[in-house]
Amino acid sequence: MSDHDLFPYLYEWASDMDVSLAGNLRRWAENEVMAKRLELKEDYEQLLEPAMRKLFLEIGMQRLLWPEEHGGDGHNTPAASLTITAALEQVARGDVGIALLLSSLWALQSAVAMEGAVNGEACAALAEAVAGRDEPALVSLVLPLFRDEPQAAAKHGKGGWTVEAASTRPLACGGNASLYAVLCALQGSEEEWGVLLIPGDAKGIERGDALKRTGLAADINTPVSFGKVKVPEGMCVAEGREACRAMLSWLYLGISASTVGALFASYEILKEWGDSRVIKGRGHIFKENPLTAAVMAEVAKETSLARMLTWDLARILSEPAVYGPPGQEGNHVTAAMVVHQVSQAAENAINRAMEMMASAGYAREWNLERYWRDVKALQLCLGPYELAKMDVSRYFYRASTL
Repeated sequence: MSDHDLFPYLYEWASDMDVSLAGNLRRWAENEVMAKRLELKEDYEQLLEPAMRKLFLEIGMQRLLWPEEHGGDGHNTPAASLTITAALEQVARGDVGIALLLSSLWALQSAVAMEGAVNGEACAALAEAVAGRDEPALVSLVLPLFRDEPQAAAKHGKGGWTVEAASTRPLACGGNASLYAVLCALQGSEEEWGVLLIPGDAKGIERGDALKRTGLAADINTPVSFGKVKVPEGMCVAEGREACRAMLSWLYLGISASTVGALFASYEILKEWGDSRVIKGRGHIFKENPLTAAVMAEVAKETSLARMLTWDLARILSEPAVYGPPGQEGNHVTAAMVVHQVSQAAENAINRAMEMMASAGYAREWNLERYWRDVKALQLCLGPYELAKMDVSRYFYRASTL
């Protein structure tokens, strides 16, 4: 039994495979990342890239949701939402940045590879990149930065689409993506939005200088421009607002589960601190003092509730026959509410832990400050919270002019 089992979730929803996978990924996090962190810190080439290769290729996480007929493991049903939640909790415990890259890949796979709606042309085109064993499949999502304003435009013409955009800011891995999934304003189509897939080596892609950031060291991100990039017809894998929002709902689930993983790691750091420190002059173990115990309880509470909310969202996405498709307005708003709530809870919990641990909370050898940086960087991936509130108000109060 791990300490994580103390934090409640409705485990009857998790399959035996989910539990087993979570155990394997817990060991991956401990052996490939956490055991080497003190020596290698956030070194990409020595620590993060090798750990990512093992996770994506040897363990096979990039093939998990991919159809069997295209070389994958075939876990491409809506119930995979529960599987990826169990997986990402453990991956992010090791490294939040790697969990973000995996979340992006699985969000895309939810759009192209879901049982009953497999995009055969796209899956065939991507089979080598996703089902191959040579390089990790790194997906860079280029999403709207501000609510309903895509960063790119795509014009429909003979033979497919032409994508144009200047200096977009991808969600992640703009600098080394093997595939870009670009949410575009569609021109020449009945639909306003569409997600188009562009190979990382396509003609017309230009990458800028690396973006400076304080967290998510596994993410090599740069601005990316698309200069009249040609995309085949079948590479528009999500057409229409509902289809695009379905992919976003899966992405929000991934980010929420990754945030829970950061909370798991922070709890473990605080627990070790509370077990081993003695309050001078009193001889009390740190966790036995009522004042410190009260603060530690807040951290445990935020972690518990964040996990429960995340698994509730996973359950909703796992049963479209009961709760409706993931891209319908209510489910998309629910996903947005959950991920923002979990993100705020994590920031609050880690803030409290850092304050209580004093200088050790900010010391790099304890790693708590790294989880704080990663959680803050993940918040940027969600976009402005105030704009998300407008989506919530439009849904619940039917506001029409926001």
